[in-house]
Amino acid sequence: MPTFSPERLTDGVTKTFAACGVPAEAALVVTEHLVEAELSGVTSHGLIRVPQYVDALEEGHITVDAELSVKSSTAGTAVVDGHGGLGQVMARGAMDLAVEKASECGIGAATLVNCSHTGRLASYSLQAAERGMVGMVMVNAGGCGQWVAPFGGIEGRLGTNPVSFAVPTGDDAPLFIDIATSIAPEGKVRAWSTAGRELPEGWLRDSKGNPTTNPADLYEGGALQPFGGHKGYGLSLMVDLLAGGLSGAGVCSQIDAPKAGATDGVFLLAVNIEAFCPLPMFAQLAGQLIGHVKSSPPAPGFDEVLVAGEREAKTRKERLANGIPIDDKTWETIRAPLDRFGIEVETL
Repeated sequence: MPTFSPERLTDGVTKTFAACGVPAEAALVVTEHLVEAELSGVTSHGLIRVPQYVDALEEGHITVDAELSVKSSTAGTAVVDGHGGLGQVMARGAMDLAVEKASECGIGAATLVNCSHTGRLASYSLQAAERGMVGMVMVNAGGCGQWVAPFGGIEGRLGTNPVSFAVPTGDDAPLFIDIATSIAPEGKVRAWSTAGRELPEGWLRDSKGNPTTNPADLYEGGALQPFGGHKGYGLSLMVDLLAGGLSGAGVCSQIDAPKAGATDGVFLLAVNIEAFCPLPMFAQLAGQLIGHVKSSPPAPGFDEVLVAGEREAKTRKERLANGIPIDDKTWETIRAPLDRFGIEVETL
């Protein structure tokens, strides 16, 4: 299993996107997003996406020089259009707008439409938390990507419809959560399939509704399950309507909708904590809550009680020190587009 420094991966992948015509600054934004996901152990939204993005760029599905525009706005809201541009670039810009409006009004919200895959949502909720604000992001696939069966159903009718929250805690480790409303994101199934791994039981049903651990069954008419049964299903409906409805991207409505969506619909919210209470007081309460839950004795099979975002923070620290490991089969997939452009990435 090869291991890479984040710097070498960033350099190689940035050059790959640049070779597809992406401007240097935008190529770096997308690459840093993917490498940050790998550092945090979120492989489903990491470098395994490079071939997907390169294919979309080469097929003309992404406008490489698109610029974010504001279609309408109020003091605390903005409706923005990505004009077919790279999702990571557009979503970062949309959260900047939400944070800017929250600085003025206490709460800032933005919707985003017409952009490619936005990637790991925690990047945007943390963007607000790093500014001393609460960040919230939710995304749908504009009615496409119906990988998830409704509770009690067999066929896919919903996207994985993820949502992320992040809050500052007064130190370098914000409290955050980033989850799909399905039991697992499609990208994780893709990552496990690429690595030749079977899925855990309970994630997937095949086209006849039978439980299966074969990731290939998802791509042959099967469907992911909502997390927590009716709870994840209900939350998914809300995300689909808020992200797709408020943005205008659209919601799930066609049974034969394509699995690969052309655009994400995004709803972003920033809450200025100082508009409600002093930030130091909020941070003190966050620390109090974290300390309280971590004081619970670990259950059998656990070394310690972790809070939301802590596992990712630990993984990030370890990988910054020792490099990012990528299994052989996955690296072959990632390396293919790099090889086409003659770009090499040395291992540690």
